[in-house]
Amino acid sequence: MLSDLIHQWHSHFGPDTPQVIVRSPGRVNIIGEHTDYNEGWVMPGAMNLCLYIVVSRSLTAAQNNASLHHWVAADLNETIVFELDKELPDTRTIWPKYIHGAIHIFEGALGPLNILIGGNLPIGAGVSSSSSLVGGLLLAFQQLTGDTRTKQELANLSSRVEKEVIGLQGGIMDQYAIMLSQKDKVMMLDRRDQTYTHIPAAIPGTKWLLINTKVKHQLIDSDYNQRANQCHQAVIMLQQMFKTVKSLRDVSMEMLEKCEMPDLNKKRCQYVIEENKRVEGMKQALANKDAVTAGRLLTESHQGLQVLYEVSCEELDFLAHLANATEGVYGSRMMGGGFGGCVICLVREDAEQSFVEKAISAYDHQFGFEPDVIYFSLDDGASVISL
Repeated sequence: MLSDLIHQWHSHFGPDTPQVIVRSPGRVNIIGEHTDYNEGWVMPGAMNLCLYIVVSRSLTAAQNNASLHHWVAADLNETIVFELDKELPDTRTIWPKYIHGAIHIFEGALGPLNILIGGNLPIGAGVSSSSSLVGGLLLAFQQLTGDTRTKQELANLSSRVEKEVIGLQGGIMDQYAIMLSQKDKVMMLDRRDQTYTHIPAAIPGTKWLLINTKVKHQLIDSDYNQRANQCHQAVIMLQQMFKTVKSLRDVSMEMLEKCEMPDLNKKRCQYVIEENKRVEGMKQALANKDAVTAGRLLTESHQGLQVLYEVSCEELDFLAHLANATEGVYGSRMMGGGFGGCVICLVREDAEQSFVEKAISAYDHQFGFEPDVIYFSLDDGASVISL
């Protein structure tokens, strides 16, 4: 795959040779959905599926006394060429805006760039392809400029790009997982103080598995920001009664029941409070290699996301309910921001193939097309590949 990208590089950029190649993984999240921007607990990890980002300063442009950016998204078959100081051209996809935002972090230190992006990371599947792109770009630009910021600082900057430039009110879970994960482990990440530990995620005799509904989404166009606003509104109402509350992290069910607020906001709060407890429960389940408890927590998480947080959809519900009713599946839930994307399943190893076949057939019968099964392993965070 990487060798094919290098071949494409030379067809696009001629004599300009790559200066930096970065491998930037996708993100899975075992449990802890929509808790990150509420200062809660999350449990993500990096996956072995990734984007490769190949970058160089444009020597050809410099020799011709030009200032042209030349960016290529190989998997989308899209090319952007524009002058450094001009407006970004309109495209049918959002990826150039992410590059533009990442470049601005380095405040003019880069000049005209050749960038080629490709890989095997699904787009719009809820595995954070956008955060993978931004984080990988920042790491590549760091190498080009000699910047000395840590990977944790780059993760925070990656979140800033998505918040300020793109308008997404997310947290930093995706960015931390993509930059800081360790192979075969998940992160137990505290969103209040950004501290984290790495936890082995393997349970003997089981497999983690993703099934992609192929319902595409971009979070900027969804109700994601609305959910964040509803939680923020609830915190303001809770603070009128409980002065120590800074976020939903500080709220118990007993406190919530005492506070008058619209039913919709109360539902959102209930989900977040319960999901934080589930993350702590999952930490213990993984430590105990307890697949039954881990599966139950996954199933309860999906029920909360469907009923209380209302970010699921028909296709996600179909797959999650099918999985949870299947012998050999310990549990499953929707993963990601919602409104499409994947379900994550914990499956008994000897039941994996029969479950996959059942899920593909049933989904095709229900919706008229097959889902994609994504086999993955947990991997290290983003890294620079030696040339």
